Amino acid sequence: MEKQQLSLQSRLRNDDKKALEEVYVTYKDAFVNYGLRFNLDKEDLIDVYQDSVIAMYQNFITKQTHIENSTLKTYLFSIGKHKIYDRLKERKLLVGGIVVEDDYEEIDLNETTLTNEQELLRKYFSHLGKSCQQVLKLFYYRSLSIKEIVSQTEYKDANTVKSHKSRCMKKLIALIKQD
Repeated sequence: MEKQQLSLQSRLRNDDKKALEEVYVTYKDAFVNYGLRFNLDKEDLIDVYQDSVIAMYQNFITKQTHIENSTLKTYLFSIGKHKIYDRLKERKLLVGGIVVEDDYEEIDLNETTLTNEQELLRKYFSHLGKSCQQVLKLFYYRSLSIKEIVSQTEYKDANTVKSHKSRCMKKLIALIKQD
């Protein structure tokens, strides 16, 4: 499987249209099923998927992308998830009234639709340090894997990220329970 993934990546970097078609057909249904949890209709999800496949393909051709720490599917779905967030942000439909900004530095909360739990989360999340906020946003909002967080940050390894995330969640839970 790993050699097949590397071969497919190589073919994409070489502008192989058959490889593009193979990726498109292989992951389309799984992406649409994944995307349904974001309350978008199937037609929107197919549009998002097509945009995601094109963006991924352009990354392989122009940037000569090499994926080493995840699968092609994970990479494609990550692009797709960001495009779903953009689509939801356009419509202000992100689940729970939470709209994640492109740079993931700020969260805009539509306070009239927040549950008590969401209000507590909003209140105490801001009490966490910047590194806790960053790792929790990357893991929970962007759904990055621990390995992906390591590759996108200055953390030295997966165990460091896991323990930091765990400490941050314990701190957040303790703050909420104190309320």
